[in-house]
Amino acid sequence: MFVDSIVLKKFRNYDALDIGFSNGINFIVGPNGSGKTNILEAVSVAANIRSFRGAADTDMVKWGEESYFCRLRSTGSRFREFEIGYSSMPGAPRKKARVDGCEIHRASDYFGRLLTVIYSPGDILIVSGSPEVRRRFFDAIIARVDREYLSLMGEFKKILASRNRLLKGLLERKAGVNELDVWDEMLASSSFGIIKKRMDFLESFTPSFRGAYQRIARQDSVPGLVYSCGFGEASLHEIREKLSGARRRDMAAGMTTAGPHRDDYVLYHENGRPFSNCSSQGQKRTASIALKNAERLFIEEATGERVVLMVDDVFSELDPERRESLVDSLQGENQVIFTMVGTGSIDPASFSGARIFNVGPGGMVSVE
Repeated sequence: MFVDSIVLKKFRNYDALDIGFSNGINFIVGPNGSGKTNILEAVSVAANIRSFRGAADTDMVKWGEESYFCRLRSTGSRFREFEIGYSSMPGAPRKKARVDGCEIHRASDYFGRLLTVIYSPGDILIVSGSPEVRRRFFDAIIARVDREYLSLMGEFKKILASRNRLLKGLLERKAGVNELDVWDEMLASSSFGIIKKRMDFLESFTPSFRGAYQRIARQDSVPGLVYSCGFGEASLHEIREKLSGARRRDMAAGMTTAGPHRDDYVLYHENGRPFSNCSSQGQKRTASIALKNAERLFIEEATGERVVLMVDDVFSELDPERRESLVDSLQGENQVIFTMVGTGSIDPASFSGARIFNVGPGGMVSVE
């Protein structure tokens, strides 16, 4: 699938923008602060409802305006047109989404129809950031190919919230301990489903990650990747036992202290040392790019669809050899959209049929 064009109105620094992309390689070039990444963000919003930067909708409305609109047209997909509109005006619908003219009311019915993978400088937090960042990254991959996982996560969050309210009530002596039994059973069952899917996913994902890392950094030892589960081997029986054993601790804390919401994905060196603590910045950047490459491979194998690749100025932190290896890994049948300050780190002329967009002051975009 390919992004054919995108139309923006009152989005970030763009009052109005309408550009068409090549099905091959695209370069968005301009100085820092010109709005290059805003175009990728708009594609992300149209494809996934939300910003890959984690920005709130209010932050994406052009300064001084009250709403934004994005329309993306695609080819090579069952779905041709994606529209997202947001309004901050009192009494107006806050956000609307349509696919091929039909309004979509649930995010889960929209998510995954247009497949994208975004490489950005912030990806290094997947390696060096908190467990929550890693869970969010891997949860999003699983959810894009397994709609049941989205439902399981939604159910788990509701059960967890109810159990935590009860634990807080116990802490304040407003509830009875016996009320925990039913929530423990529901939480155990929900946790078991999520953890099993995560472990099954990682079994097929890890070889892709290790292969992707080795292709970028041929001289490095390749890190391993495991799922660290607070419930041990994570059988349903063991989860029940762990929840029972943690009841005193949970009651004292007023919250659920173990479960899928606390688990982690751990990268490690061959000698067992944690990767995040014992690696150079270049190795961490390589690992984050390898994770993204593996994400692409996993989604394409699971769906049979080609994903759209967006690369947001990650070249500056790579040495020439790793940069060349990354470019080689991205070349193929996928559509790729790069952003960069200048073309010094890569030669657009080496890509046949590449389209170059120059972003200037005030969001003016010219095409070469």
